Amino acid sequence: MYYASIGIIALLIHVIINYDVLVKTKTKDLTSSQKAYKVFLHGVEAYYVVDIFWEVFFNLQILPLIFIETSIYFVVMGFSVLLWTKYVTVYINEKSRFMTIFKYGGQFFFISQVVILILNFFWPIAFWLTPDGSYHTGTARSVNLGFQFILFLATSIRMLFVTLKIHNQAKQRHLAIAFFGIAMDLFVVLQSLYPLMPFYSIGYMLGTCLIHTFVLEDEKEARRMELAKLRLVERIQEAELGSARQMAYQDPLTEVKNKNAYMEDIIGIERRLEDRLLDYFALVVFDVNGLKDINDTKGHAEGDKYIKSGAMLISSIFRNSPIYRIGGDEFVAFLKCEDYKNKEKLIEEFNSQVERNLKEGKVVVSCGYAEFNPQTDKKYQNIFERADKNMYERKKELKEKL
Repeated sequence: MYYASIGIIALLIHVIINYDVLVKTKTKDLTSSQKAYKVFLHGVEAYYVVDIFWEVFFNLQILPLIFIETSIYFVVMGFSVLLWTKYVTVYINEKSRFMTIFKYGGQFFFISQVVILILNFFWPIAFWLTPDGSYHTGTARSVNLGFQFILFLATSIRMLFVTLKIHNQAKQRHLAIAFFGIAMDLFVVLQSLYPLMPFYSIGYMLGTCLIHTFVLEDEKEARRMELAKLRLVERIQEAELGSARQMAYQDPLTEVKNKNAYMEDIIGIERRLEDRLLDYFALVVFDVNGLKDINDTKGHAEGDKYIKSGAMLISSIFRNSPIYRIGGDEFVAFLKCEDYKNKEKLIEEFNSQVERNLKEGKVVVSCGYAEFNPQTDKKYQNIFERADKNMYERKKELKEKL
C-alpha cells in the first residue's frame, strides 16, 4: 500500500496547508483569482482520491474495476490540468497571444484525453490490462505526458522571461507559476519512466505547496497595500474632519475658539453641575475697551486689528486655558490646569499688563474673574454673571484712569 500511502499523505498535506481557502473562507469572500485557485485545489483533491483508490482496486485484481478506475484517473488528471490553465489565466491576468494559446491548450488537452479514453475502450491506445492483471501503457499515455511536459515547460519559460521585465507585485505571481511548472515537469518525467509509482501526486503536492507560499505572500502584500490605502484615506478624512471642525469651532479673525465651541462646552459644564461631578471651575470674562471709538474714527479694519491684539494679550497670559470669542469684543477663558492653580497670579499679571498698555496707548482689555461655589452655583450662568459683573467694575475702574 505504499502507492496509496503517498496519495493519502499528499491529500492530508494539501487540505492542511490550504484549509483557509478550501474550508474557512466562503467563496463569496474570495477574489476571482482566489475562486479559480479554490476550484483548482478541489480538482487536485479529486486526483489524489482517484489515485489512492487506483492501488486499492489494483490489489483486488478485479479487472473491470481497474479498467474503469484507470480511465477515471486519466480523465481527472486531464480535468485538473484544465483547471490549472484556467487558474493561471485568471491569476496572471495577462492579455497576450501566449496566454490565449495556453488557455485553449488546457481545453484541448482535456477534450483529447476524454476522446482517447473513449477510443481506448475499443482499441488499447492509452493502456490495457492482461488477464493476469498486469498493467501496460500505450502510445497515447506517452503523448498525454509529453503534452503536459511541453505545456508546463513552455509556461515556466514564459513566466521566467516575463519576470526579467517586471519588478512589482506581478513578479511574485509569475514566479509562482514558473516554479509550479518546473516541479510538475520533473515529476511528469519520473511518472513516464516509472508508471507504477505515484510521482504525479508528489509533483502536485510540491507544486501546490510552492503556489500556496507565493499566493500567501501575494495576499499579504495585497493586504499591506490595501491597509496603506485605507490608512491614507483615513488620514485624509481625519484632516478634512479636523479642518471642518476647526472652521466650525474657530473664530477666523482671532483664531481662538468661537461661540459654537463655547456653547458646546457650556453644555458639558451644565451636565457636570447637574450630576454634581464638578469639583472646581473658574472663568474669566474679558471685554476689549474702546472698540467702538476705533471703529468710528479709524475704520473697521483697524478695529479688527485691535480685537486681534486683545485676543493675543489674553492668550499670552492664559496659555493653558481655552479662550472663546463670544461677541464682537467679548472673550471668555475657562481656567484649567496650571492656569487654575495660578489664577490669582495670572489675573494680577494680566491687569498689570493692561495698565501699562493704557499708559502706552496700546490695547486695553477689562477682565472679571469668578470661581465655582458648590454651595450657591447651581447653573453655569450663576458663575458667569459674577465674572461679568466683576468685569464691568474693572472696565469702570480703567475708564476712570484715562
